[in-house]
Amino acid sequence: MEPLQSTLRSFVNSYQAVMWRLRECQLNDEQLSAVIGLSSGAIRNRRTKPDLWKLSEIERLATYFTVPTTACLQINQLLHDLPNRWVEMPEGERKRIERLLSVRRSQFNTYNLTDWPVRHLLKMHQVLNMAQS
Repeated sequence: MEPLQSTLRSFVNSYQAVMWRLRECQLNDEQLSAVIGLSSGAIRNRRTKPDLWKLSEIERLATYFTVPTTACLQINQLLHDLPNRWVEMPEGERKRIERLLSVRRSQFNTYNLTDWPVRHLLKMHQVLNMAQS
């Protein structure tokens, strides 16, 4: 779980930098909509509830704000690889990790096919930090 924990830590730091830049951004919702390809209503909603952003949207914002996207790319790759690693794990360990992360393997597959909500990544980060303490 250490690779996931350290990659999540990097992503959370990057996410926080992007959110800071978003707060400082002079573009209104319509202008930002044209830049990152989301509706202005979705942007308005995400500005009030930042955990609704999706991983790919954070990556697009990072690109726009010239924040390195490495953490977004790494967490995306790791999340896509994790279900394959679970196949090789003993059943008990896999179930323990699923319980700890509060995301089932089927949810991993769904989010890997669609897009990861930031709220799940933030929750995983928090849970792994608490488990380490």
